[in-house]
Amino acid sequence: MISVIVPVANEPAESIAFWERFAAPPQAELLIAHDDGGLRGTALALAAARSRGEILFFVHADSRPPQNALAIVREVVANGADAGAFSLAYENDSRRMRWIAWWANRRSRWLRLPFGDQGIFCRRDAYERAGGFRDLPVCDDLDLVLRLRRAGRFEIRPEVMVTSARGYLRHGALRQVLRVWRVAGGYFLGVSPARLRRWYFH
Repeated sequence: MISVIVPVANEPAESIAFWERFAAPPQAELLIAHDDGGLRGTALALAAARSRGEILFFVHADSRPPQNALAIVREVVANGADAGAFSLAYENDSRRMRWIAWWANRRSRWLRLPFGDQGIFCRRDAYERAGGFRDLPVCDDLDLVLRLRRAGRFEIRPEVMVTSARGYLRHGALRQVLRVWRVAGGYFLGVSPARLRRWYFH
């Protein structure tokens, strides 16, 4: 079974309904990680602890997976990968958003460093070897991926996860790109989680 784990914060009902259809039993189960302004990493860790699947699939509520995503995940794991993620596309198909997605996909393939909006999946034992999600307000996905890479083979799939561009539309594409780079760079430089949160949300 695959446990599909979705962090949710004020998402519309139709978004939850989509994931309920996507993660229908017996092939999958859905766990909602309620992010009510606290630490998203904590919410995801608690949901993972409640899950029963041998494969964990962490997806954002405003993303949509490729066709046959569950079958692809099973096949990747059956072929020996311990973890992986999909490629990225945005609902907004403007030239600017295609360029941003192109660079994100280059980063993912070259560095094996996807972000959470690409859908991160892993074997349960790899998740446990990696130490699971930590109590982080931002960069929780980046933090987990770095440890999953050390725990085993990590594969980036060519199929795309289509995600919302609302952050880029709200703040402006360039400003949002710079915000993400600043926060990710701060994470690697050891900036405190509290400061990273301020950088990202203000």
